[in-house]
Amino acid sequence: MSIRDRAREAGFFDRLRRHPKRGWVAGVCAGLAEFFDWNVKLIRLVFVAAFIISGFFPVGVIYLALWYLMDEDAPPPHRGDVGGHAASTPGQAAPTPAELRLRLRRLEERLRNMEACVTSDEFELRRELKKLEG
Repeated sequence: MSIRDRAREAGFFDRLRRHPKRGWVAGVCAGLAEFFDWNVKLIRLVFVAAFIISGFFPVGVIYLALWYLMDEDAPPPHRGDVGGHAASTPGQAAPTPAELRLRLRRLEERLRNMEACVTSDEFELRRELKKLEG
């Protein structure tokens, strides 16, 4: 039995997935950012800074180990997408409460970003300038 199989049996990597399409190298930082609900840029900055400061051995080996141990995220389904997530069908399992909380947290973050944009002074200024132009 490999180390990867033992780690899966222990439940260490049940929800931890890497996202190669959203990542720069292998999607490890993107997966860690999603798992911990942190900004992916912050995770990348920490990894790059630690890599530069310590050299390849500790940080590079950790990154390669996570690349090996973390499963790749499943590609999104093409049919029945609702808001970027698959709609539940009778033959498909319903999302778990943890998945629903994660979805709601992401939607709330997006809503906050939109609200910050709309309520910014720059948005107000642009709106007033467009009124004057028209």
